Amino acid sequence: MTNSLIYMTCLSSIVFHVQKVCGVCNGSGYRHSNDRCTHCNGRGRENCTSCSSRGSCQCVTCLGKGKLLVFINLNVKWSIEKDEYVAQDSSGLRVDKLEEVSGKELFKDAQFMVYPVRGFPDVSVAQASEHLVREHQGKYAPKSRILQQRQTIELIPITKVNYRWKGKPNFLYVYGNEFKVNADDYPATCCCSVM
Repeated sequence: MTNSLIYMTCLSSIVFHVQKVCGVCNGSGYRHSNDRCTHCNGRGRENCTSCSSRGSCQCVTCLGKGKLLVFINLNVKWSIEKDEYVAQDSSGLRVDKLEEVSGKELFKDAQFMVYPVRGFPDVSVAQASEHLVREHQGKYAPKSRILQQRQTIELIPITKVNYRWKGKPNFLYVYGNEFKVNADDYPATCCCSVM
């Protein structure tokens, strides 16, 4: 959060009235016929009640200082908006597991505004790129300022290992460059490790 201070000059700090026309005798100094006006003592003018005839009143906005203190409250929220598309995932491994690993980088583009990938061998990847770029422009550009965009295409290796344990068939996954293992139904977790 950033606060900016701005001083503005107050133009209403002094109001001149000093004396004004008597409202009883309309400035003549006399009432009916030749009777002297008792309200203004025959002067035709009365003292200003706002300033007590001093010639100025204190501004209620700036309290006579002649300046206003104004601030603008600016809230800045930095965020990274991320969408993903997984192509050709017929392995059965949960997609959220792929966020934990890396793969071989096939394509990377980073700039102020990225453009959809053209001519990629897998047509579904090119279509997903076009959809995601259009979606980000429509969703985030109208209400925020996009500083940088990046799109990356990675090939993450996934190996499904089928095995038998005590005559019962089972499977596990080895995936990513880190060779992470996922075995949701692994039968004995206490005495065996996968290398």
